[in-house]
Amino acid sequence: MQKIDGVLRDDQWDKLEPLLIGRPGDSGMCGRDNRLFMEAVLWVALKSGSWSNLSPEFGRWRTSYMRFRRWTKADAWRRLAENLVDDLELQAMLGAIVTLGDEHTRLNTERSIRRTNVKIYGRALASAAGANAKPARADELSSSWVWLVTDDSQTG
Repeated sequence: MQKIDGVLRDDQWDKLEPLLIGRPGDSGMCGRDNRLFMEAVLWVALKSGSWSNLSPEFGRWRTSYMRFRRWTKADAWRRLAENLVDDLELQAMLGAIVTLGDEHTRLNTERSIRRTNVKIYGRALASAAGANAKPARADELSSSWVWLVTDDSQTG
């Protein structure tokens, strides 16, 4: 295990380590280095860094990002924060990760809704124009005026 100068102290890691998924001995895949992964996620969450700017000492940023996405989808961060109520500093760190995960989920949901709206609008244009009309170009479908005619009740 590679030790970097991160934000987790050894006593905090000792509390956190047994709760993490992907440990050696768990069924299925295990993480190569859970502590390094946690430090990478904390770096992004606490320093408002972007994943692509993650220092190489944390490993490949795409690997960390994809693992972060899986843990976010499984709600692992929130469960970790709920299990560590005795360490306020560690809970605050995990709270920052939960916030990052929630923001990630919100942005992905909005992106998915926009893509669906563009597809629906494109089909509506094609249907209104008839079978002989050429399909709308992507830049026509994604222009800002498209969003004026979509139903905002889908987002709430």
